[in-house]
Amino acid sequence: MRRIPIEYAREGDILGQTLYNNFGGMLLSKGTILNELIISKLKRHGYYSLYIKDKYTEKNIEEIIKPEMRLRIYELKEEMQGIIRGFDDEKKIDIKGVNKNVMNFNEIIEEIVYETILNKDVLLNLENISVYDDYTLTHSINMMLLSIVIGCDSGFNMYQIKKLAIGCIFHDIGKTFIPIEIINKPEALTDEEFELMKLHTEKGYEFLSNYTDLHAVSRNIALCHHEREDGLGYPRGLKKDEIHIFSKVAAICDVFDALTSDRPYRRALSVHESMEYILACGGGKFSVDLIRTFSNSINIYSKDTLVLLSDGREGVVYEINHGYNTRPKIEIYGEKGRKVTPYTIDLLNKNNILIVKIIHKFSFDIEHSYEEV
Repeated sequence: MRRIPIEYAREGDILGQTLYNNFGGMLLSKGTILNELIISKLKRHGYYSLYIKDKYTEKNIEEIIKPEMRLRIYELKEEMQGIIRGFDDEKKIDIKGVNKNVMNFNEIIEEIVYETILNKDVLLNLENISVYDDYTLTHSINMMLLSIVIGCDSGFNMYQIKKLAIGCIFHDIGKTFIPIEIINKPEALTDEEFELMKLHTEKGYEFLSNYTDLHAVSRNIALCHHEREDGLGYPRGLKKDEIHIFSKVAAICDVFDALTSDRPYRRALSVHESMEYILACGGGKFSVDLIRTFSNSINIYSKDTLVLLSDGREGVVYEINHGYNTRPKIEIYGEKGRKVTPYTIDLLNKNNILIVKIIHKFSFDIEHSYEEV
């Protein structure tokens, strides 16, 4: 199966991955045969991409976080937000309830951390982590998964990785204190609205500090994930070594996931484009050392991605060459618009051939060739 923009979905396509709504429930189960009515409803529901099964990519993609665990995370998130909303109404804060919620999150995160470390190859298909309809929740989960990978490859021990992961889950808890019309505004924020939005870092940190037993380094992520290496971030304008390394990791994961996620006001960038942005920000926004680790840890071209090569050949990313993420093995299906008997080439041994772009249909399958991401 492979992920496509919803504009490429056609009647008769088979849904390859279950879609969930923002209440944690199933919207459409995998295996559903799509028709124009379903596709139209998905567009109205705000879905910009989905997975389909096709003859070129028959492999199943393992879900990183199983549906029952996603539902449990959603329930815990709603429970915590309910406690905070009660706090906003000047009711007495339920400290026992807050810490029980955090403890339950810790149990889930410990399971996810072990699963991710034992099976890091599941993140080779990076796009698999963004198929949930609640952006705020999905963003925190995605940040956590990305941070686990960076933490592992940065040499963090298990204790450190768990503290990093729980901090990423709660990094945006302060947004619960921000007016919902600002959080959900589809257009650019005004200067006044942006100043209010920036308060989520301090409000989140204050809440976690005053009402939870979270470790200081985990709470610090809520406060400092918008700080920058050059001191131009917020809320305190910290720079370089003044920023804890966990917050530096979270900052990269925060921006990268935001870039690769569909939003109401813009479409997602490709993993490749998003990585280029992260690399370009080295030394300014982000730690150069962590960017280097990140770029080596995250696969740019996911398995089963359709690509156009510089010599006119078209194919599917077949296998990743670890440590050489831009030079995968490609199963070739077409040459200069002509379908051929499939064969495999290894770009690691073909220095004169580059991946030009990601495509969503082979040119010999459609009237208009080389449709770009």
